[in-house]
Amino acid sequence: MTISQIKWFLTVARTLNFTKAADQLGVSQPTLSRQILNMEEELNLQLFIRHGRSITLTPAGRSLEEQWADVYEQYQGAVSTAQQIQKGINGDLRIGILDGTYVSDFMPLIISFFEQQHPYVEIMFENCSFEELENKLYSSALDIAFTVHFSVAQKDYLIRKHVEHSRDYLMMNRYHHLASKDRVTLADCRDEVFILISREDCLESSELIIDACKERGFYPNIKYAPSLYDMMLSTETGKGITILDSRNMLRFNPYIKAYEMEKMKWDPSLVAAWNRSNYNPAIPIFMKQLDRVIKELEKKKGKEKGVFANAPWQ
Repeated sequence: MTISQIKWFLTVARTLNFTKAADQLGVSQPTLSRQILNMEEELNLQLFIRHGRSITLTPAGRSLEEQWADVYEQYQGAVSTAQQIQKGINGDLRIGILDGTYVSDFMPLIISFFEQQHPYVEIMFENCSFEELENKLYSSALDIAFTVHFSVAQKDYLIRKHVEHSRDYLMMNRYHHLASKDRVTLADCRDEVFILISREDCLESSELIIDACKERGFYPNIKYAPSLYDMMLSTETGKGITILDSRNMLRFNPYIKAYEMEKMKWDPSLVAAWNRSNYNPAIPIFMKQLDRVIKELEKKKGKEKGVFANAPWQ
């Protein structure tokens, strides 16, 4: 079975008309009919039921169509990627990083690869809010965004890849009266001021935290911050406590006390996301290299301890 035969079969299966399929493939109708008959003999399967000039797929043919469609798409993608690598891709790759998110442990390794293998690709970075990331991914003003999983989990137009299974922390200034405790839970914070990101920037974040508090018998006293940086600053200056993931740079502040939270219903993992309608050829190359870097770091630092077990934020 050749890839050309698969292509011919899929064309007939989509059109359910030998004449139309032959026109699309640029071959004669008798030639196409013979090829399909040869395939059926080779596979010992009846792929189509002929009704005069009309045809329908058999159950076996329908099964092959579903599976071979994926095979042919993967083949085309692999060939396209190889062709781009051979001729040397060029252009821009625009990457957005969620405000306050730390990526300097793995990103320089990917940039180094592009500098050596694809020097004509200019990679540009920008920090963005939740809302900016979503809007720019949708419009393809950004090619890839690094953000937390729960903020993009319901966006069907995006493809997502986990980078690290991050955790959430209750964070507060070290002078806060709760910071002397060995352990602080969400329930312990019922009388505290919560600094949360505005609903306009990320509705999912505030709603998830409010729901978690209500499950523990209280409604939080909230002060909304217009941006993640304002949220971090308000926590630094002691205006309240907040909840941020282990990738947030606030954890580097020596005057911040962070308590790992009990397991919640949301996933704060770091993910890379991109619009499935964005065909920038640098995206699959970047993602393949990201895969390789993650695997190398897992192997180096111990997979049983997590992707980046010995990183400074742990």
